[in-house]
Amino acid sequence: MKKLVITGGVHLSGEADIGGFKNAALPILYATILTSDVSVIENLPQIRDVHETLSILQAIGAVVVFVDPHTVLVDTRSVAPCRSPDAAVASLRASSYLLGAELGRFGRTRVALPGGCCIGARPLDYHVRALRALGACVSEDNTAIEATAPCLIGARLELPRPSVGATVNAILASVLADGKSKIVGAAKEPHIVDLCRYLRAAGAQIEGEGTSCITVKGVAKLHGTAYRLMPDMIEAGTLLTAVGAAGGEIVLHGADASHLSSLIAPLLEMGMTIRTEGKALVASRTGLLLPFDLVAGPYPALPTDMHPQLSALATLATGTSTLCDTVFPDRVLYVRELRRMGADIHAENGKVQIRPSRLHSARVRATDLRAGAALAVAALATRGKTTILDAGILERGYEDVSGKLRMLGATAEAY
Repeated sequence: MKKLVITGGVHLSGEADIGGFKNAALPILYATILTSDVSVIENLPQIRDVHETLSILQAIGAVVVFVDPHTVLVDTRSVAPCRSPDAAVASLRASSYLLGAELGRFGRTRVALPGGCCIGARPLDYHVRALRALGACVSEDNTAIEATAPCLIGARLELPRPSVGATVNAILASVLADGKSKIVGAAKEPHIVDLCRYLRAAGAQIEGEGTSCITVKGVAKLHGTAYRLMPDMIEAGTLLTAVGAAGGEIVLHGADASHLSSLIAPLLEMGMTIRTEGKALVASRTGLLLPFDLVAGPYPALPTDMHPQLSALATLATGTSTLCDTVFPDRVLYVRELRRMGADIHAENGKVQIRPSRLHSARVRATDLRAGAALAVAALATRGKTTILDAGILERGYEDVSGKLRMLGATAEAY
């Protein structure tokens, strides 16, 4: 997809299924390396980041077979370390999880510096710190990170602040280590919980996931298992902001409201109606939207991945809104593009201020995954045809975004 064209001005109405969570899928796919066995991962989203991850696994020796479009069999018995292709790794932030997975299984790893969306500094120093605490010898330069450890020894791993990536690598490196590890200051995100549940199903001994202190007792080996991924809380959240922008009522099947409380609460305060019906969320907006004053931070705070979409929604509010992102304060490239649509929005020192705006259609550019989602949300609120260029980046985290929007009554076409 090179561009996404959305004709706004129509209230949404319809039903859609929420797919598996990208942020859970990627660490779990890399965790299959540790099993030296066959795993079956269900509810896998058909998105670019998943396919690139599977390609990396194949490049290092894994056998990958799709059982159906959303179920994949991954056989990692023939995987070998230090063979990951630099170009593929450099295009994907989550490829950094190869560090913990290869080191944990083989005692050695070499991984090119990972890439990802341009949303500000994303250093790997916490990752390296965790691996060194387990006894690894780590070296790095401007192109790659290498680590060796004849025997990883359980240890106390202290993270200066919650980091999803560093928590993932600490868990991956410690599940086969000799002895007990305690990860202090761990990230609490639901996808960390999902990773731990998968590993426990594969034979790992892990306690405390979802809290700031995770305890891992190393085991001699893991085994393959079947595991169903959690639903994508960010896809669900994006569609909630979409109906907030366009108006109308939608039903999201499979969305887990317990993961979305930090988003649902401010949306309710803005004037939306959101309720659960069985395993579905029903969301609507009929009246005016009120402004907000929010802070995005580590879970259970508002997710940074919802920051741009909420800013787009805030342009329609009756007063001035502010949003401070403490995770990625430089995640503001989308601001320039929203201005092209008439948004009165400004960013400074990690704080975004959004005043009431009269949005209009325009040609805009998706600068990163969630920025593209924010532009789609804004486009639904206009009365013209908005063209989002470089929209292929949306395919990194949203499955068939134009098709899902059409299911909800929007006019959206991908080219």
